[in-house]
Formats: sequence, C-alpha cells, structure tokens
Amino acid sequence: MEGERTPAVKGAPAHATPTINWVGIAFFLILAFGISWSIWLTLGALTVPFGTRASLGMFGPAVACLLVRFCRREGFGDAGLAFIGPGVRCAGRLYLAAYFVPIMLLVGGLALSLLLGVQQWQLPGYLQATHTSPVGFALICLRDMTLVIPTVMLFAFGEELGWRGYLLPRLAPLGEVPAAIIVGVIWGLWHAPLIFVDGYEYNDAHSPLAVLMFMLPSITLSLILAWLRFRSGSIWPPVLAHATGNQAAALALLAFVASGNLYLGTPVGLITILLSAAFAIWLIATGRLNPQPQQGS
Repeated sequence: MEGERTPAVKGAPAHATPTINWVGIAFFLILAFGISWSIWLTLGALTVPFGTRASLGMFGPAVACLLVRFCRREGFGDAGLAFIGPGVRCAGRLYLAAYFVPIMLLVGGLALSLLLGVQQWQLPGYLQATHTSPVGFALICLRDMTLVIPTVMLFAFGEELGWRGYLLPRLAPLGEVPAAIIVGVIWGLWHAPLIFVDGYEYNDAHSPLAVLMFMLPSITLSLILAWLRFRSGSIWPPVLAHATGNQAAALALLAFVASGNLYLGTPVGLITILLSAAFAIWLIATGRLNPQPQQGS
C-alpha cells in the first residue's frame, strides 16, 4: 500500500493524505459553473455589453471557492493566499517567470504566425490617425503590460482562487500532471457559453468546434500555471501569469495583426498551442511540476 505523501501544495497540512474530497469538488464545480453561466447567459439575454458580463462571470470560481470553504469548514490552509509558500527559495524567479513566460510564448506564436502567413501585420487605426511613432507605439505596449496588469490581475484572481486555489490542490493526489490536465479540461469547458454564444476567442459563434478547440490552450496553460502553483505554494504567480497572458493576447490580437485564421494563429490557435505544449512537456520531463521547490524551479 502507498503511504502518506508530501502534500502537493506547499502550505498544506503535514498530515495530508492522498484522499480526494469529491463532495467538496462537486459542490465547487456546481457553484462555479452555475454562478458564471447564469451571469453570462442572463445578462446576455438582457443585452448587457459583452465586456461587462464576461468580467462579472470571471468571479464565479472565486465565489464558489469561498462558499465551499466556509460552508464545509474546509479552511484556507491550502488556498495559497500567501505571496510565497513556506520553504520556497526561488520566489523572485517564479514571479519573473510568471510575467515573462506567457509573453515569450505569445510573441513566439505571433512571429511564427506572421512568418507562415497565417496572420498579417496591421498597425492599429488609431495609431495611424495620430501618426504615432514606433517609439511611441512601444511605449504604449509597455504601458499596457505594466500599468494595466494590476487591473487585469483582479479578474484573473476571480478565476485563479477557484481553479488553482481550490480545484487543483483537491485533485493533486491524483498526481500533479493528471490534476493539471483535468483542471485544464474543466477550465476550458467553463468558458463554453462565451465561446459558443458570443464567439469568444475564435470569433466563431455557435460552433462546437470552437468550444472543443479551446480545451487545448486551456490544458497547456493549466500545466504551466500548475508549475507556478506547485513550485511557489501560492496562487499569486498563476494570477500574474494569467493576467500577463490575457493582456499580451489582447495586444497581439487587437494591436498587432489582422485576425486571420484564429484556429491556427495567435493567441489561441494551433501555432501558439504547440509552443505552449512544448514548454509544458519540458516542465513535465524535467520534473518541474512536482511540489518540491527547494530543488529548483
């Protein structure tokens, strides 16, 4: 028989065992999906602007996490609310990775998309109208990737407190990689109303293919965020990576290139997915998804 194992998330009680709290998980998923989907579908029927209802629904997983933890008295010991977990030696590097890895993957995907002709360079119309110089354009990007990030982090926190602050630690006894993949599938499916009804991400409304396709970037990103979560013992590096990725994706899609075929190009098409998958495979192959940050990051 297998004995007790080291908790998968730093900060979890030392006596933690590989048992899974399926009841808590079930309640969490019902609430996370129910709250977010109700907001998106109800406000959509009331013709509330997409940005408003999409943003409000992002807090569904966080609310679900809070309700389950309070109602079931599960506590917050493994929620990862500290900025870094106990015994973690590489906090600075993890936060730097959380910021730069999503940018590098998206820039790499953008470069390949442009080189392969999947998407085309397109200077935004408002910049052309104001005759903004390349330096000015670079400063605008720098502003968006620094000053705007704290605001984007607020909405990323609404998701991460649920997905990486509750669901991932609860599934971790299955193994770090299987847990991250399962969270990725669930996370992708959670976006289904926005993708199917509003054409979110792929600009292809009422397409089951778009819903299924989004599972792929959700899984690869889930593996990357799991690395940050397990190694840091905190949800804040995943929050930062999530926010940085969202903002970089918005710039890549809205400010740099014509849309092209979004199933292939940046930010959630096959080209960027393959780059993210390669990075995730490297994390797995080098043992970086295990919960022992003292051995490196």
